Amino acid sequence: MYDLFSDFFDGFDIFMQPPTMKEEKRCPVCAHTYSDFRRTGKIGCSECYNVFRPQIAAALRQVQPSASHIGKIPSKSGSELKRKREYEDLKRALAAAVKDEDYETAAKLHKRIREMENEVKKS
Repeated sequence: MYDLFSDFFDGFDIFMQPPTMKEEKRCPVCAHTYSDFRRTGKIGCSECYNVFRPQIAAALRQVQPSASHIGKIPSKSGSELKRKREYEDLKRALAAAVKDEDYETAAKLHKRIREMENEVKKS
């Protein structure tokens, strides 16, 4: 007996097979993959940083909010370092306020920066 749908479903078996795994990108120097990094938490060689830069940067952003290491400030002898860090933070905030055209905030930040600079000149 002729099955009406047999011709219709011919060739659909290819869609029922699991998708083939795409070959993962490898470092040309050490042959490590990004999956190796995810599994071990270690980079194979210095070239891996160049090969997997976007993936590594994304992974680091999930763990640490800033791309640069700040470290801790000693509580006893770190007053100068704290002042320097505050000054740098104010300068960045001032640049962002000017970029966003938030001139009121920019004026307040500028005033605080000038106060800090005057404190340094007095000491």
